[in-house]
Amino acid sequence: MKVQTEKCLAALGYSAITEVPLEFLDACRRLETGKITTEKWLEVYRTVTGGRFTDDELIHAWRLILGDEIPGIGDFLKELTEKGIRFIFFSDTSELHLDFVYRYLPSAVFVSGGIFSFEAGCQKPDAGMYEAFEKKFGKPVFYTDDKPENIEAGLKRGWPSHQFTSVEKLRKSFLSFSQECILM
Repeated sequence: MKVQTEKCLAALGYSAITEVPLEFLDACRRLETGKITTEKWLEVYRTVTGGRFTDDELIHAWRLILGDEIPGIGDFLKELTEKGIRFIFFSDTSELHLDFVYRYLPSAVFVSGGIFSFEAGCQKPDAGMYEAFEKKFGKPVFYTDDKPENIEAGLKRGWPSHQFTSVEKLRKSFLSFSQECILM
């Protein structure tokens, strides 16, 4: 899924993240780490936006961060799922976003579980996220993320980690990795 923070900001009347009150950015981080409820987050959201929006409008703006599915990812996940490969979400997210992902992201049907920051109480690259993953699923056989700092954290834990830049490069990286596994 493409992250499009600018759409959320525009819906709230901000042209850049630097214009967003720090109180709200902190509330977002706390929401995504399960430290505050959605109701408390909405309260902060209403306060920093001067009560200009209803709760439904605020939730809609928050969900605008989540864009369309990345072209080709669904086909890639389907192809590998049919070969018996299991996919797990490993995401910095809130319950509000996760609910949206499961309802509107077509490729979510190929994902069989997850570790989420709002449940783990921390966000990547904090070691707690990686520990939560290992506790529930063991070490992954292949890990991909778009953020270099998350890849670095995975590598430090001995995870075979590959930075996501495109579906085509992911496919090549995964196929190359799976060939190495077969040959070993």
